[in-house]
Amino acid sequence: MKSNHRPNKSLGQNFLVDARVQGRIVDSCLLKPEDTVVEIGPGQGAITSLILPRVLKLIVIEKDRLLASELKKNYYESHLEIIEGDFLKWDMSVLPEGLVVVGNIPYYISTPIIEKILQHKDKIKRAYLTVQLEFGERLAAKAGTREYGSLSCFVQYYADVKLLFKISPGSFHPQPKVHSCFMSLTLKDRPEVQAKDEEKLFALIQKSFMQRRKTIANSLKGVTEQEQLLEIFKKLNIDPQSRPEELTLLNYIAISNLLMV
Repeated sequence: MKSNHRPNKSLGQNFLVDARVQGRIVDSCLLKPEDTVVEIGPGQGAITSLILPRVLKLIVIEKDRLLASELKKNYYESHLEIIEGDFLKWDMSVLPEGLVVVGNIPYYISTPIIEKILQHKDKIKRAYLTVQLEFGERLAAKAGTREYGSLSCFVQYYADVKLLFKISPGSFHPQPKVHSCFMSLTLKDRPEVQAKDEEKLFALIQKSFMQRRKTIANSLKGVTEQEQLLEIFKKLNIDPQSRPEELTLLNYIAISNLLMV
């Protein structure tokens, strides 16, 4: 879809204009003819046009009124639904299960979008997202790395995360000042190990990483009696002198579950 639309800075618009990368993105989504796909922020329709021939239904949601209007003028396919609106405010409860979400998402609202996707894990089976490289590395980070933190644990509790490939600034218009990446989130039917209280688990993790330079014993000081905390570490074979980033998600789940006993 050709357009003279000027990217809107306030909406964080950076259009993906590299045809090679566009093709690689859609190929990486492993779409099937029976899939229903939700595309977040289709922009000028570059990815939209490549997804359409491959799926049963495509729903695109575009916040920019002018772009939504242009999409409606240029696409007439019966299996395409174009919605003008904000993905973060969009009611997904009426949608079918087994959705695939695809999107080049604005960097400044990446975390809320990820949170909404995880909140609707009963509807969504996979999500494929173009995000800022640094953000993607945080989502996919493993214990023991600098990028690993509370966001890594939160997302990986609900999804298997993979960073598929990097994208250079020159693939976008206008060019962002940072590198991007394309990544996948495969939503889990259930966590590998279930936390007895998920809210308390994530509060525990957040408390740990708020003081990541301290030892885990000091970071978690106050969550319970120090004697009980050290007993839990001993039972789980965790060194109290470890730093928060050295503990795996499974370690945190185990600590949280023993605190609930």
